[in-house]
Amino acid sequence: MIMMTTLFQTIAGILVAFFLYYGMDVRRQDGARDFAAPVWQTLMKLCSFLLVGAFLWIALSTHQVSLGDWLDLAVMISGTTFVTAAKNELGRAHTFTGQYLANPRLVTTGVYAITRNPLYFGVLQCEVGASLLVVHHGTVLFPRSYPYGLSILAVALLYAVFFNWYMAVHEARYLLRYFGEEYRRYRTDVPFAVPLIGLRKDVK
Repeated sequence: MIMMTTLFQTIAGILVAFFLYYGMDVRRQDGARDFAAPVWQTLMKLCSFLLVGAFLWIALSTHQVSLGDWLDLAVMISGTTFVTAAKNELGRAHTFTGQYLANPRLVTTGVYAITRNPLYFGVLQCEVGASLLVVHHGTVLFPRSYPYGLSILAVALLYAVFFNWYMAVHEARYLLRYFGEEYRRYRTDVPFAVPLIGLRKDVK
């Protein structure tokens, strides 16, 4: 049991390292402009670091893991895979959420061939997996502060999900204006978020 817990914590630490490196690259690219005011971008960064920190804290504080915990971790592994693949595919075309490039490059290969927003889809999976782990263990590990901590994390999660979704829609509109028919064909063939499911968000 101790060995399984150690393995769980090791994998959790590796996921956090990958997510921070690939998903939380806050460096501003040359030529980047703002979709959202810097204050809202800063709040988004704080919420993301808070959620990641809470997940890592809970994971390292856990003394016994269950099947549900491994399922939570599996969701995060999937999400981190999407984030890593998307960042590698974008290369220098990547910008932190809330920003865009004045001269963007339309990436349609790799993971972008199965979803138009693999970064946001991956981040959402990581947020869901981390939140489930906190819910499963928070009440046991921190019974007195759990309601307050959960409330703070819930607000951070809701803000992060709303901000990312709002930015994804704005980015789609910008790409449609910039690339025109090329992007229109791309969005017809590739779903907005969830791969392999014809879930499209038509940009008007």
